[in-house]
Amino acid sequence: MVLYGILVIIQSMLFTYLSATLSTLEKKFGIKSKEAAYIMSGNEISQFLFIFALPFIVKAKRRPLWTSLGLVCTGIGCFLMALPHWLSPVAEVLELEELEFQRNHSSTAGLCGSVYHPASLEGSCDAEGNRNIDLVGLIIVFIGIVLTGIGNCVFWSFGIAYLDDNSGHGNSPIMLSITYTFRLLGPTLGFLLASFCLKTFVNPGVDPGYDETDPRWVGAWWLGYPIIGALILVFAFPLAFFPQRLPKEGTDADRKEKEDLMKSGLNEFMNTNSFRASIMRLLKNKLFMYNFFSSIFYAFAFMGFGTFMPKYIEFQFRITGSNSSTYAGGIGTGSKAMGLLISGFLIAKFKPSARFLSGYSVVLGLIFFGVLIAISTLGCPTSMVHGTMGENGIIDIKSSCNNECECPSSRLEPICSKDGTTNFYSPCQAGCLSKRSFTPNKKEGDEEDPKDTLVFEDCSCVQEAWNQSNFKYSRDWILNDFFPGQEHITDDLITAKMEEVDPIPIDSAFKGWCPVDCGNVFATFGITMFVVMILGSTGRIGNMLVALRCIEIRDKSLSVAFNVIFLSLLAMLPGPVVYGFLIDNICILWQEECGEPTNCLLYDSDQLRLVLMLTTAGIMFIGVLFDIGVWYHSKGLVIFYEEEDTKSSSNEVRHDSKDDVQTMERYASSLSINASCKNALAAGPTH
Repeated sequence: MVLYGILVIIQSMLFTYLSATLSTLEKKFGIKSKEAAYIMSGNEISQFLFIFALPFIVKAKRRPLWTSLGLVCTGIGCFLMALPHWLSPVAEVLELEELEFQRNHSSTAGLCGSVYHPASLEGSCDAEGNRNIDLVGLIIVFIGIVLTGIGNCVFWSFGIAYLDDNSGHGNSPIMLSITYTFRLLGPTLGFLLASFCLKTFVNPGVDPGYDETDPRWVGAWWLGYPIIGALILVFAFPLAFFPQRLPKEGTDADRKEKEDLMKSGLNEFMNTNSFRASIMRLLKNKLFMYNFFSSIFYAFAFMGFGTFMPKYIEFQFRITGSNSSTYAGGIGTGSKAMGLLISGFLIAKFKPSARFLSGYSVVLGLIFFGVLIAISTLGCPTSMVHGTMGENGIIDIKSSCNNECECPSSRLEPICSKDGTTNFYSPCQAGCLSKRSFTPNKKEGDEEDPKDTLVFEDCSCVQEAWNQSNFKYSRDWILNDFFPGQEHITDDLITAKMEEVDPIPIDSAFKGWCPVDCGNVFATFGITMFVVMILGSTGRIGNMLVALRCIEIRDKSLSVAFNVIFLSLLAMLPGPVVYGFLIDNICILWQEECGEPTNCLLYDSDQLRLVLMLTTAGIMFIGVLFDIGVWYHSKGLVIFYEEEDTKSSSNEVRHDSKDDVQTMERYASSLSINASCKNALAAGPTH
């Protein structure tokens, strides 16, 4: 359990590390967000191709050995993903002449008419104006992701089944809850590793002449992959030496061994042990199939929902990208871990029936559905960027006020007018001619603060926006401009000053988005989601137990692999794509690079909230309907066999064929036994 738990953590680190470094990969390889998604799909593609290995899974022995070999594939894939850095290192070290050029033009950098724009994307285009794309590097990364996907399939298909087979049924809920808690710890460590690596320059030990706040910064995206790969290889080695089953009585592995011995002379049994027969047993098992389709819809909804949750928090509640990832991870990881551990302990202690566990899943699904409908009304207004809204719903930031600025294609550098409500794409697009440092509420005699904000002045587009809308100075800037460092300013004095300066045109702005007070709304959202995530995770162990107990022991590894493969094909692969398509349709401002739109910069907040929440709620409701089918067919399913074995241990040897079948059903961990097995058992008594 210790060894498997460590590997779960490391394995889970890999995919969150890949997600966290995705934007840097886009910058390094010159690709769009949707193209990056295609590269990421290598994991799901490999899991789909794993379907050709299903016949092998039925007959595979020494599952720990095969799990170890699968992890070796993952380790090799990790080293491959770092290889493009060494094949085509980023030439990001600035020449002395370029550094001198930047120093000489730092006072006008990024302004209207400047010859130097640090955030310009024109350098990412080739001589013909097309994007520079490192195709060889992308192919290598894709192959690496495919290999890690293969290892992921083997790891979960054999690992979970081996863990459950060799645990007593009373301990199985606790073991599963610990495993899934480790699986939540891994992503947190993956984000921390990514944060460390991305704060390191792509060529460690080299000073490029600028820091990570500069748009040209490329972090050491490759550094984490060999670290994770090496850890996987180290801990995969001892895993290979575990036996086919652990020497413990009363486990499913023990039952399976006894079952095989009792049936070893029956030709009928040998025929039913084929891959085709195993698949048919799964497909004809109503309880398994209802649970499978329920999982498909839940995974589809939560894969799409979870993929875009950091983006949703960032755009809906005006929170920075790094903080939104932290909040999203905190809301999801902490709550799920708590729910998993609590539910694992309670299930092991009270041993509820399958009927209760499946009914509880239905209740949880309905609670989730109601909460998603409720929080679809919870959000903040859209932070609009100054420009003209086109008929296609896209904002055009070009205007007569910035035509003469010759602004290059650049990354978003938002500035906010001193009215406190109007945002502009960048200082250049706002037509600003000068800038200065400013410390809010700075008192006379105070030293310069390294956290000074930039104030941009003589901005033609800011004044144009003031002429069109006749906005007034915001309260904060009245205090900063006219009462710097003073305390206890009355509301009457502030109001009088606002009326006094009302005729004065506003032509200046400060760096960053206009502030929006969404603190209380976000707190309500965060607390609600945290509580719901705790409740939702309490149903995961029960659902897994129903899925593992409703099939025969010999089909357990196949059933897990079946779920992994088709969940990837039908849910995890298309889920983010479908959600991404829906969300892209409500984008109102796109980033452009080399004349092509790349990633979305601004969404309609109201539409974003409704699309994400209501789509998720609708898909989940279909999953609830299948959960009702699971509940209906779960009557009679035994989850904890120790109790059944205790009841039968006091009985004498049974000679009735019907009793023999019932005994074998307990050993086989299934609702029904193949007819040929029943006929064979009817030929003679079995203890």
